[in-house]
Amino acid sequence: MNALPIQVAPPPPAPRHQGDGAPICNRIFVALIAAQFLVAVGMLLGNDALHHLAANAIAARQSIVSWRDRAALVMPFLLLGTLLCMIWIRQNSRRQVLERRRTEEELRQERTSLERRIESRTAELKSEVQERLRAEQLNRGRNQLLEMLARDEPTQHIFQVLVDILAHHRTVWGCALHLVDSDQLVLAASSDLRLRLVRHLEQLAPDQYDAPEAAALARREIVISDNLEQHRKPWTELLRANGVQAVWSAPFFTADRSPLGTLTIYSRLQYRPTDVELELLESHCQMAALVLERCRLQNELKQHAYHDNLTGLPNRRLGQDRLDNALLRALRNGQNVAVLWLDLNKYKQINDVHGHAAGDLVLVEVARRLTVRLRESDTVARMGGDEFMVLLEGVHSFAVAETVAAALLQAIEVPIPFQDLHLNITASLGISLFPEHGQSSDELVRSADMAMYEAKFRSGGTRSFSPALDRERSEQRELESAMIHALEHGGFRLHFQPQCDHGGRIDAFEALLRFTHSTLGPIPPGRLIAVAEQSQLIIKLGTWVLREACRQSRQWQAEGLEPVRVAVNISSMQFARPEFAGMVSQILAETGLAPELLELELTESVLINDFAESARQLQRLKQIGVSIAIDDFGSGYSSLNYLHRLPIDRLKIDRSFIEVVNQSNGSLPIVEAIITMAQRLGLRVVGEGIETVEQMRILCENGCDLLQGFLFSRPVAPERAAELLEAKGVCQ
Repeated sequence: MNALPIQVAPPPPAPRHQGDGAPICNRIFVALIAAQFLVAVGMLLGNDALHHLAANAIAARQSIVSWRDRAALVMPFLLLGTLLCMIWIRQNSRRQVLERRRTEEELRQERTSLERRIESRTAELKSEVQERLRAEQLNRGRNQLLEMLARDEPTQHIFQVLVDILAHHRTVWGCALHLVDSDQLVLAASSDLRLRLVRHLEQLAPDQYDAPEAAALARREIVISDNLEQHRKPWTELLRANGVQAVWSAPFFTADRSPLGTLTIYSRLQYRPTDVELELLESHCQMAALVLERCRLQNELKQHAYHDNLTGLPNRRLGQDRLDNALLRALRNGQNVAVLWLDLNKYKQINDVHGHAAGDLVLVEVARRLTVRLRESDTVARMGGDEFMVLLEGVHSFAVAETVAAALLQAIEVPIPFQDLHLNITASLGISLFPEHGQSSDELVRSADMAMYEAKFRSGGTRSFSPALDRERSEQRELESAMIHALEHGGFRLHFQPQCDHGGRIDAFEALLRFTHSTLGPIPPGRLIAVAEQSQLIIKLGTWVLREACRQSRQWQAEGLEPVRVAVNISSMQFARPEFAGMVSQILAETGLAPELLELELTESVLINDFAESARQLQRLKQIGVSIAIDDFGSGYSSLNYLHRLPIDRLKIDRSFIEVVNQSNGSLPIVEAIITMAQRLGLRVVGEGIETVEQMRILCENGCDLLQGFLFSRPVAPERAAELLEAKGVCQ
């Protein structure tokens, strides 16, 4: 605020009164006195002259007498005039004295008024200077707070500076800042308060509503107590005992109006705060909220930078840092560190079938189960996707790590409820140990990852690293590369194994994938499928098998052979895709194969994982006209409750039952039960893996519809399969 210049008015001119004619009156008075003197002298001279002229002349005498008489007549008037002049001069003198006194009084009043105006303006200027100094001090304080924020200084230091700035604004002020923490009021900073009062402020409870701090938080508005003597309450008496006479407390909130804390001013004088002082309090509350918001944002940034957003676990960066630090401690203390690399089996299938909500739920639950099974000194981190890393420090032996790994897998395999389903989760886990399996974090992670993939290849479980795994992993990478090349350049082949009736007549062929590596030789089908699933080739490879089987069956018909049904194994990842039924229909249209000549073989686990979606998918396939078979029946879930509700045409008894069907205490009762149940449900039964005549006899006697195995024929090339078709059968 700019100061106004002091304008001093010039003294007013002296007023002109009637007494201003005093000099003229004085001259008249002097003239009258002179005239009287002259008349008196003339009369004296006339008398004297009469005596001298008495003898000389009568005429002159008469003249003088006449002049004397006239002077005598004039003399009284002159005396009267002189008297009047004297009276008038006296009155005029009095009037002049009064005028002079009045003028002096007016001048004195004017001077007093001017002095008061000068004093008032000086006080205003002094107040303005003080306010400017306070404003500059506040600005410096705010700038200091902003600089501290920019330097990322501790929040506690920033809060201390904030309350110091506010307390130093008035010499009679003290200040305290409380924060809400889990429904508690925590004293974060204080300034210019007695130590005894500070200790009481540290014990303040949010439900202590007689305290202005808690009341402000409860009312969500500023609470003002300008005279604590009027409030006879325990807390106010405590404040007064510590020299506080007035207090006002203001709450501050987040952007969504969630309470953060209170900022309170304690005054050692009784007075009500001005609007400017309340604005000052509110501005500092906003600054406190800004500090907390910045602290929250920084914590979120750190959380996002070093933790997984979904599970809250350390992410790859923080996991790598903790592994590096664990290795340094182990090297210094001569201890071991175990790295457990865990990957969920068929996690992509869960996402594809049940959606990402189910996938996220699985990850969160797996993270929780891993965390609660570990010590506080251990670390579990999500390294990406469905992969987790567990660090075990101070492990004495490999056996301890394997025991922990077994416990973790057991915890993971407990079904996870999702909507009206229970998701069955399994995992593969690899173990590496420092310093035996690597000296650096990269080497240990690579070793554990290699062991995990070996476990996954063996259908899950735990596998510890060994040098042989390195060679196996190299072979697997080589095989993956060769399979990709073969898929692009026609390196895969299909062989066909017949399914025969009791008379040996071929009823169908099962298409089986074959691949021969240039150096590794023929690759077993189980290993082919496992590598394809791990390398995400299973969809493309499965589509190729389906198309090639349909094309080959149609080609046999074109060669004049009798139409025959062809069965194709479908992986869980294929079946889970929403567009699978449409893809089957498109392949049938492209190859020209009749739908009733195509059979799709699915395992029980594929159907049971999501019964509702499996039923819908099967209904779509049945609308196309293809037949459905359950492969390896009895080796998996064997849920009879689901079996009669799905549109299934055939059951294939698992070969593990066929192998021991003719042995004492073997599987004959189970085989008989399966065949009987299937017949009751109107399903046909296929026995696979038949290698002896005795096995064939038992199955035929119990009503098994179709027979498949080496007893009849091994899987053969398409040309040999055509010869079998032309011969009308393979079993005599």
